[in-house]
Amino acid sequence: MKKIMYLAGFVLLTTALFFTACSTDDENPDLPPGISFVIGDTLVSNDATVPVGSTFSVKVLCEANATSGAIIKTLKVSRITNNQVFSENTFNADNTPFTAIITFEALPDPGIVERIEFTATDKDGQTASIDIQITTEAVAGPIDSFTMRVLGSYSSATGSSFASINGNVYTLTEAFNNQAIIDFMYWFGASTNATIGAPDDPNANLVFTGTNGLPNWNVKNGTRFKVTTLTAVEFDAVENATPCIENATGADQTRMEALTVDKVFAFVSVTGKHGLIKVVGINEGPAGDITIDVKVEK
Repeated sequence: MKKIMYLAGFVLLTTALFFTACSTDDENPDLPPGISFVIGDTLVSNDATVPVGSTFSVKVLCEANATSGAIIKTLKVSRITNNQVFSENTFNADNTPFTAIITFEALPDPGIVERIEFTATDKDGQTASIDIQITTEAVAGPIDSFTMRVLGSYSSATGSSFASINGNVYTLTEAFNNQAIIDFMYWFGASTNATIGAPDDPNANLVFTGTNGLPNWNVKNGTRFKVTTLTAVEFDAVENATPCIENATGADQTRMEALTVDKVFAFVSVTGKHGLIKVVGINEGPAGDITIDVKVEK
């Protein structure tokens, strides 16, 4: 008889534990809210490629879970590149259903991929997320083209300074009076040979001295340069800003040295304009000069 009573007690204990476990699960059911993108003619609702710096809008619909009926409390929007959140905003909802149209400005450089994550949270603390991937592309905008511009070295009577805003070449005196628009200068260096550099380049400040020299300038534009793999033929075929942007993005050099004929390199002005420079000809020496073609965003 005692053996039967012990067995019954064991069965009762096991049953109690079983129901207790079920009860715990039922108290915290997984009942997330609903969240989805809304399709529209002017809305982005799938992964997309957009022009750099453009604006685009996404519409999100958040709904209560059909079982819990818990209203939507917040909608969090996170922008992520390289697994790093660089922008995050939270919108208060306190309603269901809740819709929101969010307008974004695309990142400024081409070829950047970002993930935008939308997370809805209801009053029970339940969450649901969706995301969309946005890739930026260069804008095929217009360009200015300047051909056969001759820049003299520091001992030449020909001006050494160039402004991409108008394609003009300036003597050092003229450049001193137009500091804000000078993008780069040319000199033939003892160790760097044919060189084009920004007004803020350390070597340029050693070369162009005197009353109107760079050490006395108040504005020294930080134009930045970058090597490209473009050929002279490919440069000649450029008709819009896309190749300028694609090749100049990420430019970080203050000067380009040891230039040779048909060399093509890129630059970014302090105003953010992207451009390409092709070397057409070089007359070596401190009194020599360089002939260039320039293509730059309008």
